[in-house]
Formats: sequence, C-alpha cells, structure tokens
Amino acid sequence: MEHLTALKRRIDDALDGFAPKIVRVPGPSRAGKSSLIASLSRDYPASRIDGRRHVPVLVVNVPPSATAKLLPKSVLGALGIKVSRSMTAGAMFDWMVEQLRLAGTRVVIFDEISHLVDEGSRVPPRAASDWLKTLSDTLSMTLILFGIPRLERLFTANEQLRSRACPPRNFLPYDATDADQMVAFVSCVTNYARLFSAAGYPIDVPPRVLTQQCYLLTGGLIGVLADFMRELANVMANEAPRAITYADCQKAIESVSHAGSPHRLAFQDAGSEGASVEPAALKQAYVHVMTSNAASVPVRKKSGDKQ
Repeated sequence: MEHLTALKRRIDDALDGFAPKIVRVPGPSRAGKSSLIASLSRDYPASRIDGRRHVPVLVVNVPPSATAKLLPKSVLGALGIKVSRSMTAGAMFDWMVEQLRLAGTRVVIFDEISHLVDEGSRVPPRAASDWLKTLSDTLSMTLILFGIPRLERLFTANEQLRSRACPPRNFLPYDATDADQMVAFVSCVTNYARLFSAAGYPIDVPPRVLTQQCYLLTGGLIGVLADFMRELANVMANEAPRAITYADCQKAIESVSHAGSPHRLAFQDAGSEGASVEPAALKQAYVHVMTSNAASVPVRKKSGDKQ
C-alpha cells in the first residue's frame, strides 16, 4: 500500500502536467510487483474521447531478449497497434512516439524491464538506458520501471538516466526480523485462513504454526503464499466441507516451488503441533530469497544501537 500510494501520487503529478520523472521498483520475483501493476492499471483505465482511444497510463510487458526494435514494438503492441516487419528501428521509434502522443499517454509502466540486462542480452545496458532516457525526454513522459534487482544495471550504466530518476523504491519480501512487517505477514495468512473458514474449510493448524511454516515456504514472498493457498484450495476441491489438516498442507506444498532456504523446508515436522520455528531459521529463509535474487539484505539496527 505504501508503494501504491507513492506511485499513484507520481502518476497524478504526471497527468497534471508536472515535470516527468523516472521511477524504478526493483524487487525479487513473486514479491507482489505484478499485483501492484494490476492495481495501477485498474485505477487508470483507457477510455475513448471523440472516438479515439485515450491511454493516459500504458503498461508494457518487456519480452525476454528484447532488442532496440522489439522495445518500440512492445509499446505499440500494448497500444493495440500491429507493426510491419519491414519497418526499421528508427522508423518504428518515430511511429511509436506519434502513437503515444495520439493516445495522450503521460505515463508508461514497463514490466520486467530487467529483461534488458539479462545475461546474454543483445542490448548493451548503456544503449537500453539511452533508449529509456530518449523516450522520457522526447515526450516529457514519466516512466515507471518494474523488474528484479538486476534492473539497477540500467542506472549504473548511464549517469544521465540516474539524474532523471528517483531513488529506487525497493519492493522486498516481508522481513522476518522486522516486527511490523511480520505483523503484516501474519495478517495475510490470517485473512486467507478466514476465507477458508467462511467457505466451510477451517484450517485446523495453530495460527503460530501455520504462519511460521508459511514463512519457511515463502521467505516472505506474498506471491508464493498466494500460490500455496491456491494449491491448498485445489487439494480440498473435491472434499466435502471439513477441517483442513497439517497433512493437507503437506500435500499442497508438493505443487509449490519452495522459495525459502533449502536447509529448512516447510511443513516437514511430524504434525500440526510441531515445535516453534527458531528466529534464525525464519531469517535464513528471507536471506535465501534475497541472495538468490541478487538483492542486498537490508541491515537493520538493533533496538539498543545508538542512532
């Protein structure tokens, strides 16, 4: 919600004619970035004005192995415009600019922009960042860039892009060492449990055990938690209403990719009354998610440290 509020304020500024800005939102896969993009897309829908499509905020999915030609093609595709294969990269860029003007687009949200700096990418980071800078400058347009932490290479490669950009809005998993964030994670798990109970399938696992095992599974990634809950619903799909057991949870995780540390797997204890998970194991799950996504682990001050 903090990210959503800040990004909506930035979009509103752009729509009101304020100076453009480049905003980046790096975060591990499954942290919830796609849900955030979907919320922004719903809040700023396309419309028709005098029979012409008006797209104030455009969402563009950047394909893997994107090239200088594929970037404007992706933008045009997001506008619903087909592109001739014979068109040169320069002509396509100019046409893209014209179509964005006609659509009244003031903000472009690029999803998976980190594809531009994938290993083996055919677009050097400097060229890709120059393309983004040129797009923003040409149309005086705000750009919002989503991707895994690797997207930072676009900014380290181009000082002019950095100077036009806000500091990164890091979208990280829930941190087990942060009390407030764990309260939020517990709330997520509790809300899912309420949905199951309302449907006639109460989860017969102590809330503390359920939350800790879910954290071991997810390392704080809300997307993985959602996947687990979907699989748990699938396990119960053909069952008459009854209580969900620890064994049901064990069956559900067979279809879920374990995101936390491989040294402490979730739902591996003998039963639902399993012993409490030590804080070090929860932290290890979080650290594994961060390091496997090439993200830096935040250093938090202890309560007794001097400020």
